Amino acid sequence: MRRIVFQFLAAISLLSAAAGATRPHYGGALRVTLQSAPNTLEFPVGAPPADYWDAARVLSLVADNLVKSDSQGRPQPALAVAWQSDSTAKHWQLTLRRGVKFHDGSAASPAAVAQILGTLDSGWNVRASGDSLIIESENPMPSLLAELALPRNLILKHNAGGWPIGTGAFRVAEWQPGKLLRLAANEESWQGRPFVDAVEIEFGKSQRDQAIALELGKTDVIEAAPQVAGPNGSQRLRSSSSLPVELMALVFPANSRAQDARVREALALSIDRKPIQSVLLKGAGEPAGSVLPNWMTGYSSVFPAQVNAQLARAVLADSRQPALSLTYDPRDPQAQLIAERIALGAREIGLTLQVSLSGPEDIRLVRVTLPSPDPATSLREASRQLGLPPPAVRSNAVEDLYQAERTLLDQYAVIPLFHLPVASAAGRRVRDWDPDPTGAWRIPEVWLEADSR
Repeated sequence: MRRIVFQFLAAISLLSAAAGATRPHYGGALRVTLQSAPNTLEFPVGAPPADYWDAARVLSLVADNLVKSDSQGRPQPALAVAWQSDSTAKHWQLTLRRGVKFHDGSAASPAAVAQILGTLDSGWNVRASGDSLIIESENPMPSLLAELALPRNLILKHNAGGWPIGTGAFRVAEWQPGKLLRLAANEESWQGRPFVDAVEIEFGKSQRDQAIALELGKTDVIEAAPQVAGPNGSQRLRSSSSLPVELMALVFPANSRAQDARVREALALSIDRKPIQSVLLKGAGEPAGSVLPNWMTGYSSVFPAQVNAQLARAVLADSRQPALSLTYDPRDPQAQLIAERIALGAREIGLTLQVSLSGPEDIRLVRVTLPSPDPATSLREASRQLGLPPPAVRSNAVEDLYQAERTLLDQYAVIPLFHLPVASAAGRRVRDWDPDPTGAWRIPEVWLEADSR
């Protein structure tokens, strides 16, 4: 009998130990490597997508937004716990969370937050009122909550040395511009202390160097090429891919020699997106004829994205056909090959396109971020990055969104090409690695298994 009881107790002990091995615990430093090499810890203006994602991921560890958006674009509480607007959406009142402090110990009071927020958008009139913020504008702001959730609207100030000070899960402990950033856990975070003690971020590493470092166990979290990350990630890389949150497109600068809309339409009809996506993008992303991806709107298939060389030649028949230059971002590893493939298709319909990084710029191959799951907000932000007038989007109703996109695309000032995801990967000792479907990292929820090396 005693032997049976001993075996039972031993089994219980083993089960408890196994459970403890997978139970979240505090401690350790999470090592992250990124592509960008910023010289300042500020949100970049007009940055390419790679720099945008890096800045958003880093600064969101240090600072909080007033409001967060879930993957369906619904507002969720952050520094603000409640909100309301008048019937015109020109006057908003947001009630702030009480007792929150900045990393320097000062209170995140309505007056302090209003001072920061008032500098972020010239169209907002921001003031404190009791325990609330009042935001007013001469124009309706139906998507204000989604805009407040954008990374560029983080509630962030800087000390005399230029280090950012926020209310986030981590505070800046060490900063070597362009090289290294060390963050320490914020013991007084209003969201609760993060599991890891520190986050060490190394900058300026290519995706190839990042992948090698991850394989060798020298880092824990990296950016990855979308084509190596499936929806569930691979077993070896533990990678994950977001929903399509970037747009690759052709845009025509104001001084472009391609002023004839028929030339632009013919170019759009000449592009065979599918082989570019299959071969040059290695299957990543989706061919696109719309600015917004289908997961945001459900109607992207209404905008054609198929090649039609016969119709393209007919459109060109009575138009002037000047030789045009096509430029691209040399920092984008696939951009040159994609530009050359587009130029080849254009020549097949009788349109001369020269791929070049010098001389006049008639057409530009670009990537822009779609920074919000709220479609109206992403449409306005994408238009701003493309250098186009912001569309008048009255609401997120399908009819309003479709009409705004149709107006934007009718003159072929922009030719959408692909909707692309962003990807990341985590090492073996990282637990609860579960990036948001929109590409955000949830590092405060991550914990580290003890090293077995």
